[in-house]
Order: sequence, then structure tokens, then C-alpha cells
Amino acid sequence: MTQKFPSSARRASQAAHICAVALLTVTPAFANHPGENLSQAMADKEAAFEPITAQEVRDVKWVAPDGATGSLGAMRGKITVLSFAPGACGSPCDAQQEQLGKTLSALNASAMREMVAFVTLRDTGSAAPAEQNWTSAQLSDAERFGDTVNAFASASGRTNEDPMVHLLNREGAQVGIFHGADFKPTNLVLYINGLTHQRPHAEPGFWQRITGWFQ
Repeated sequence: MTQKFPSSARRASQAAHICAVALLTVTPAFANHPGENLSQAMADKEAAFEPITAQEVRDVKWVAPDGATGSLGAMRGKITVLSFAPGACGSPCDAQQEQLGKTLSALNASAMREMVAFVTLRDTGSAAPAEQNWTSAQLSDAERFGDTVNAFASASGRTNEDPMVHLLNREGAQVGIFHGADFKPTNLVLYINGLTHQRPHAEPGFWQRITGWFQ
């Protein structure tokens, strides 16, 4: 399957437009970085977004077309935008990947480019990524592709069959899902921006543990 991406000049124009629109249309909740309420704020704004309870995920490993290897574990410390594009998916996945391309163009034109990584996993030959920070690869254990897709999809309470985009925070936990290709790239940009402002969970220090015994 061959992905079609716009020219570099057109991508740059789209990126500038998306960034400008995101800044102009940002709601007060997002302007103030809603923190723990981030997912609910996005659910109120974007019908394609599904908030989920943060949960740990399996450490998926992959191999890129050039032989380079990677894993979700190695992505910790960054926001990871994970999608699956099986060959049998066809146009629904193609449309979703196009939306992700628009989103990433905007992110790469901002300071967030160092904080985010996009990963698309396939069960057939991987197309070369069109943007920096975008890995297109196959699972190291190709036979487990379907199981891996289902494991991530099991977090969803929706019954539609649209392909999903899974958002992982800097700690590697799955925190939200964008369904299909009807979401606005600006909203995905805003959600990722919100995740970059969330502080990683810190284990309580020695004194906090001691004083906690008396509470």
C-alpha cells in the first residue's frame, strides 16, 4: 500500500495554517492546560476522541524498512501517537494516515517536535515515513499483529470498526483514542500539547512516605 502525501511546500502551508487556527481557536480550558481534566475537555470538543482510564500497555517492538529497530519502551519520555494500518484496512486507514500527516506537519513546525513521536505499524511492507518523527514499521513478531491491534483496541468502549489512533503519555501509558479520520488535526495538536504540559507521575519521597503513615 502506497501512502500519498502532499508536496513539501503544501505541507509547510498546511502546517502554518493548522498552527494559526489552533492558536486562534484554543478554548480557555486548553489555554490554561487543563491537566487531569485534559481528556474530558477534549471529549467535549471532539466527537472522534474517546477518553480512557490511563493504563499500561505491552512493550511493542518493531523493525523499520531500513532495518532499524524500536519499541514503545524506548519511546518513554515522549508523547507517542500510535496507529495501525493493516493492508486489509484500505481507504479508512489511508484517510486516517493523511490526517496524521497534517497533524505532524503542524507539530514539526513547532517546539513540540522534540517531545512527540508518531508510529504507524503495518502487517505488510512499510511505506517510507513522509515526516521526521514518524516511524512506519512492522512488528518484530509479525504473527502477533492482530493480537497487538486488539490489545490496544480493547481499551475502547465504542463498537464502531473505525481504525484508532492511540495516545501514550510520557510514562508510556495509554490515555486516549482518536477514532477514524473525521477528527480535526487541530484538536489532535491541542491534545498532544496538553499532554506535553502534564507532569510525569512521581513516586513519593522518603519524607512523604513517613508522614503518610500518620494520615
